[in-house]
Amino acid sequence: MPDGNDFDGKHLLSLVRSGSSPFEGLWDVNLLIQEIEANLDTQVIEIPDISTGSNNYGLYLKLSNRPDIVARLSRGDVNMPNFEGPPIHKQILKVEFEVAVYQLLRSEPNIFTSRLLYHRIPVQHVGPRLDLPKDIAGRHLFLFERAEGEKDVWWELSPEQQDCLLAQSARIHASLFNLNLPLDFATRPKMLPIPVAPTREFCVALFMSKIEATIKNIGDMIGWESDNVTVGPIAAAAKQSLLRLIPHIMPADNGQPSLYRLVLDHGDFGIHNMLITMNANGEPPITSLYDWETGHIVPAILSDPLMRLAVDLVTDENAAPSVIEVSHDATLDDRAEYKTWARQYFKVLFNHAPNYKGVIEAGKDARHLWFALREWRGQDPEGYFGDLGAWAERRMKELGVDSAMSRIVYDD
Repeated sequence: MPDGNDFDGKHLLSLVRSGSSPFEGLWDVNLLIQEIEANLDTQVIEIPDISTGSNNYGLYLKLSNRPDIVARLSRGDVNMPNFEGPPIHKQILKVEFEVAVYQLLRSEPNIFTSRLLYHRIPVQHVGPRLDLPKDIAGRHLFLFERAEGEKDVWWELSPEQQDCLLAQSARIHASLFNLNLPLDFATRPKMLPIPVAPTREFCVALFMSKIEATIKNIGDMIGWESDNVTVGPIAAAAKQSLLRLIPHIMPADNGQPSLYRLVLDHGDFGIHNMLITMNANGEPPITSLYDWETGHIVPAILSDPLMRLAVDLVTDENAAPSVIEVSHDATLDDRAEYKTWARQYFKVLFNHAPNYKGVIEAGKDARHLWFALREWRGQDPEGYFGDLGAWAERRMKELGVDSAMSRIVYDD
């Protein structure tokens, strides 16, 4: 805040109109208000709350002549000096994909999403970026009709209400997994050598592309550019091991299209991205599953059934319910309760998506590798990928695949 106090996210409009914007010098809230009013033919009469996430601002706005809305404005501005976020062409693709997801899901009665009212892609100005931008054109913007309900209410619910919410979440996730995507929904990424298709061949190509993009050649940059780390000999050897392993861990479809059919994953499925209300029967209906910016299409064999609560509800490699991200100070009773949540959630999920469990079991090795590649955060590439390469070598030995070429590297 200009007066040195911390901003609690409340009553932003009053602060802006009194000349005390907490974002003064960073971005102009008035420009956002003007864009909303012009495109929705309305007036903003209050901004009760604004939250700051890792990538976006989320604003709750009251309007003069229509229902309340939520605005999502990116924190990153492509017109900022020394901007280090994703390049603009990737941002545009992400925005366009997310818009397509909202349009697709509006006709799905069992997958609740908020109605998208307006969106804008970021615009990068021509010329050098030496000063702070005077507009917000470099930030993408989404405007949604605000669904009823509140977020982060898990601990306010009774055990019976928590059970109800777990079952609803599982049914929504099952509906996502069961959703048959239109043929024209997935496009052909330019980096892949074959068209997107629900086949084993495409899944192998996707894996190869993922590894090639993650681990390039010795001396090339790896991870975050700011880390200034390059591919070393161990990571390079691991790359070759992983590439050799992939064809041997992708099961044949054997006429089972369920393994490689294309599915839509939310990417961050959990209670923190849900709005929940309370009905007359004391039940907590989910009214909206939001923040699809991490959404993506994957072959079913790589789909993620995770549900985030106070802990993450996951499956182990054999599709048995499990939990991760458990606090070190969790008691034995806490841990028992978390496992109960996982059992309840996956029982409903697998009942409503009968093929899901078998897909997870069939993809044991492929899923281990896919999620390991996804979860890497740039730390110690030689150590991380060295371990992954050693795992690949062990699996090839167990599968009877000759891989003497790189074994000597790990022995050294």
